[in-house]
Amino acid sequence: MERYLALALELKALARSRSEGLPAIRELASRFAALPRYDTPQAFELIVSWTKARFRFAKVKRAVFGVSGGVDSSLTACVLAAALAPKNVTAYVLPCESQPGDERDARLLCAALKIPVERIDLFPALTAMRAILTPAKAANADGNLKTRLRTTTLFHEAAAKGALYVGTGDLDEGFVGYYTKGSGADLSPLGSLHKSEVRRLVAYALGLKDKRLARRLSAKPADAGLIKGRTAEADLGVTYAEMEGALEVIFETCALHEGGVVPREVDEFARVLRRSGVTERVFSRVAELIYAARHKATGAPVLWRADTTRLSAQDFESE
Repeated sequence: MERYLALALELKALARSRSEGLPAIRELASRFAALPRYDTPQAFELIVSWTKARFRFAKVKRAVFGVSGGVDSSLTACVLAAALAPKNVTAYVLPCESQPGDERDARLLCAALKIPVERIDLFPALTAMRAILTPAKAANADGNLKTRLRTTTLFHEAAAKGALYVGTGDLDEGFVGYYTKGSGADLSPLGSLHKSEVRRLVAYALGLKDKRLARRLSAKPADAGLIKGRTAEADLGVTYAEMEGALEVIFETCALHEGGVVPREVDEFARVLRRSGVTERVFSRVAELIYAARHKATGAPVLWRADTTRLSAQDFESE
């Protein structure tokens, strides 16, 4: 019996020692959440501090990320360069039938921040996969295959370098599911920023290094990098400004159910929606995008056994 008691005490002590960095992370997260705005220099500094604390907690000093030349990866580069020092960050250019101009922008960005760049051409891997896989009729299947190849590459390179793979996704695209299922990361510093906030933070943070490049990249139209001239807004059917407005209404007045977006209180929802200026068409479109992407957010359904419900993961690396 004594050795079992000793094991129990050892496990408790081990959990306490492994959780030593969490209070600092939670404090930074609370300070960030309490900000009146999330697109200010103060917000950027808190994102940098939170990212630094997360790496310290993970006991990792290096980061890898995919750089596309777009606004989200531009801000991710700025955050990582400030949090870890550029020499500890590796940006990966991963062309896969990509637009040449995107690689030029990615290299200009990394040169301004002094971040090392590695290039891995994924077209041979894409060609090989197309040759052995069943052709898919869905229009987005080929694009998802490219994204999953990039994700696999970045996780592999992170493991090879003893690094964390840092994602570049923002709040708007994450909430409506404008990403490929299975394309996660170890860390997502921009995950609660609207696209408009990302743009303003790029203008600020990159502007400290190269104002001209910052102005251009912060205004660059978002796209998936798959079809020349095809923007993300065209794919989504709404502008980012419209999506942000609809999401703010949802955050304030709605709940998310398996059946979709549901107003918590009908009269309050109607008042807030009218005040927001968001049209019924836009709101319905955003609500439908969220519903269609619910399988990405919730993960695979599991038929749980009774004894697993006693476990709680509420304190598991969470702020």
